[in-house]
Amino acid sequence: MIKALNEAEPAVFALMDYWTFDGWFALQRRLSEPHAPKLEKTVFPGIELRLMSPMKGRLNAHVVFSDKIDNQTLNDFKAALTVELVNRPLSDTALRSLAGVVTAEKLKVHGFSKSDVDSDDGTALKAGSTIAEINCDSYKEAIAAVPEGMAIGFMPYDTHDGLAEVDWVEHYAFFIGLAINSPIFESRNLTMRDALVGVRTPQNERFIDSIQRSLKDLPRLVVAGSDAHRLVGTPGDPDRRGYGDFPSGKITWIKADPTFLGLQQTIREPAKRSFIGAKPPKVDEVEKNKTFFIDRVEVSKVGGGAVSGDWLADTNLPLSPDLVAIIGNKGSGKSALADILALLGNSKQKAHFSFLKKDRFRGKSGDPAKNFEGRLTWVSGASESRNLNDDPPDSKVELVRYIPQGHFEELCNAHISGKSDSFENELRAVIFSHASESVRLGALDFNQLIEQQEGEYRDRLGDCRNDLRKLNEEIASIEDQVRPEVKKEVIELLVQKNKEIDEHEKLKPEVIPLPSTQLTPEQHATSQELGSIAAVLKEKTEAIERVVSEEVVLASKLKAAQSVRSRMLLLDKNYKQFIAESQTDFDSLGIDHADLVRIEFNFGKLSDVITSSPGKQLEYSKRVADIEAEKQKIQTRQSELEAKLAEPQLLHQQSLQALQQWNEKFDELVGTSVEPESRTGLQTRVAQIELLPQRLNECKIRREEMAEQIYDVLDSQRKARETLFAPVQELIKSNSLIREEYKLQFQATLGASADSIAASLFNLIKQNAGEFRGEDESFNVVRRLAEQFDLNEKSQALDFVRELNSKIEAASNSKSLGASTMLRKEIVANQVYDFLFGLSFLEPKYSLLFQDAQIEQLSPGQRGALLLIFYLLVDKGRTPIVLDQPEENLDNETVVSLLVPVLTEAKKRRQIIMVTHNPNLAVVCDAEQVIWSVFERKNKSKISYQAGAIENPLINQQVVNVLEGTMPAFSNRRIKYH
Repeated sequence: MIKALNEAEPAVFALMDYWTFDGWFALQRRLSEPHAPKLEKTVFPGIELRLMSPMKGRLNAHVVFSDKIDNQTLNDFKAALTVELVNRPLSDTALRSLAGVVTAEKLKVHGFSKSDVDSDDGTALKAGSTIAEINCDSYKEAIAAVPEGMAIGFMPYDTHDGLAEVDWVEHYAFFIGLAINSPIFESRNLTMRDALVGVRTPQNERFIDSIQRSLKDLPRLVVAGSDAHRLVGTPGDPDRRGYGDFPSGKITWIKADPTFLGLQQTIREPAKRSFIGAKPPKVDEVEKNKTFFIDRVEVSKVGGGAVSGDWLADTNLPLSPDLVAIIGNKGSGKSALADILALLGNSKQKAHFSFLKKDRFRGKSGDPAKNFEGRLTWVSGASESRNLNDDPPDSKVELVRYIPQGHFEELCNAHISGKSDSFENELRAVIFSHASESVRLGALDFNQLIEQQEGEYRDRLGDCRNDLRKLNEEIASIEDQVRPEVKKEVIELLVQKNKEIDEHEKLKPEVIPLPSTQLTPEQHATSQELGSIAAVLKEKTEAIERVVSEEVVLASKLKAAQSVRSRMLLLDKNYKQFIAESQTDFDSLGIDHADLVRIEFNFGKLSDVITSSPGKQLEYSKRVADIEAEKQKIQTRQSELEAKLAEPQLLHQQSLQALQQWNEKFDELVGTSVEPESRTGLQTRVAQIELLPQRLNECKIRREEMAEQIYDVLDSQRKARETLFAPVQELIKSNSLIREEYKLQFQATLGASADSIAASLFNLIKQNAGEFRGEDESFNVVRRLAEQFDLNEKSQALDFVRELNSKIEAASNSKSLGASTMLRKEIVANQVYDFLFGLSFLEPKYSLLFQDAQIEQLSPGQRGALLLIFYLLVDKGRTPIVLDQPEENLDNETVVSLLVPVLTEAKKRRQIIMVTHNPNLAVVCDAEQVIWSVFERKNKSKISYQAGAIENPLINQQVVNVLEGTMPAFSNRRIKYH
């Protein structure tokens, strides 16, 4: 038997004999003999009985006992059972007596004859054992009489001869009485098993409530026994089962220490600690993913240097793949273990280490940390070693996710203030992990995925903002021109110009008439030639003006041609870039891009204009020079002729020239609309200035329209990102705990923090005027304004921009429009307008809603709980998670309502190791392993760890002492509660 027990797969056995403990007594005798083989398994004594019951068949019952029970107590239990009909304590004598009093017909039904029973004690004992039934009340009383709860009733439910065969409607009291006194039921029906252990499923939805009410809402442990009748079974023969053989592969798994205390603990929480089937999901998960579960952690001394204290030397801790709770008094080394696990797991959270840092264990020179080495061994057999004074290289892959409390606060606070994108990046990584291959299309991370999917939106934003930039430049220019002093200056120039013209008119020369005396033929000829010269000079002047005008037209054409050519080259570049960037898509579609779009560029005519212009410009310059030379010759001749005239004729000619010069000056003063310093030019400028307010208003209306277009593009980008987290949202919908209790919801929003908006704005404008006087005051203006508007709504986002722009204008110099007087050095007004109306402070971001509240509205503790829910339930990562005091900043009610269900759910698929001071986490979560940390300062500064299940007496006592403040303190609190 001992050999068969040791070689069988189960870790715990219960020996069940009908009516007797003989098998258990025999095993005990053998183990006590010299040279007896060592029993390596746990074996509980048990007994199988048959109860008197109101049913057609026969009702079986079992009782399992602690392996620490003494033989006398077992005999006392047996003696407390009453055999029906003979009303005697259960014994061989009572069974033989029963066989002697029943009728021959009853004996015949069970294969016995009256004569054989009367003549042979052995036959009588066998017949009595077959027929006997125990009084039900004595059965219940006998169990209750066993001291210290060392006996547990164990009833078949819907297996052979089980309680389910009793008509519970007709015999309700009998049924309920036995059900209540049976902490263990046997069933191989998994739907019924779930109902009995208290797990609601669609299959048991109709009847679980009535079952649990009948059990007084105390779930029952359900097992599927092997019912082995031989030591070694025959493979494939269900009727010849041996130790470790289970019907239909429905194996009973218990997650507990292989002790009677472990069984009792399982009875208290059967849903969490039991499983019926080939293999529990978590066991299967660990076996298939051995690289994601830590097997043990070790710390040892290294080097020959003198070390003051033992510290962590000789630490060798096996770790459960489920939930591990590290407990201990303050300063006992709990966080030391968490830091070491994180260090050896290449965690990126070294900045949050509380033990392995310079002002503590690492010291200024690395002492004493440099004298210790840690080793992390995984279930796969792989291991990682590192000196405790060394940080892992940044290139190392993170094998352990360490989530200290400081990390929670840093992530949340930085997210709210806008100082960091770390939380956003965490969300992005999780979203990417849930994206299908059809969505990823080869992208290696979220940023690559966005790069692939959002090129269209970036291009549209670029185009819109480029157009907006040009418009803002015009607005800034108009604002400069509509300043009152500008118009005033132009009007003053016009007044001055009119005065100048008035003065010029006063100087208009009179033409001196020709002398009345008869001219000599020579004088007459000279006078005639001078008149002709004057006409020619006028023609030459007009010819020069025509050439200059043609030259201006040519320059204008050249500029236009160069501008058009430049834009065509840019369009050509963009077209080629579009083809290159879209080629993969064209290839996927199997379409030649030329079948969809084709742009042809003909630069010929533009090139003709550009290449011919320099020559034409030279030609114009030569023509002007030639005319000027001719004019110079004519003027020289004019001077020569004038010298031949008599004084009267000379004065006449000079008066004609003076009048001509006066007219030229007058024409220059009056000028044209294109001559800015002339009277007509100044009048035109005044007229333009008077029209600028209307143009400014038109530009501002257009600017708001463009801001709306930009918002629409951003909103389209946001909606596109919503589709990316659809798989995560589906995961949330499929998890009732996240969906209904926590109401966790992903959001893609258009938002920005008030502080980040203010910081960017005040890089552009000064903080020295109006509401923006003073740094704190300026930031508060933006904060208050941001609180009034929901930037995730288009109308409110645009109202926010308008209001902020209005405040900037109001703070600016009252004599100026726009932001010109508020600008910092080397900043121009259109940069401010680009920032505001280009909505460059808005971008699609991911965030989380928790119980219908934004993350900004949560308390620090709730934010930490939110992140835990996120990491533990939504994150697809499988690496072990190390938590340092996740209950920080949370009240006990929140711990129970939020963290306990999360940890209970998460440990089903991940290894979780947590430092905690809260009994609700260690005990209510039913941590599979509790590590008790002790720091003995007077004993060579020794940090030691004791590990075990919560039912382990040593661990159980320390849980009470450390987490509950000792049993008297706990009892004192308990008796005061109603």
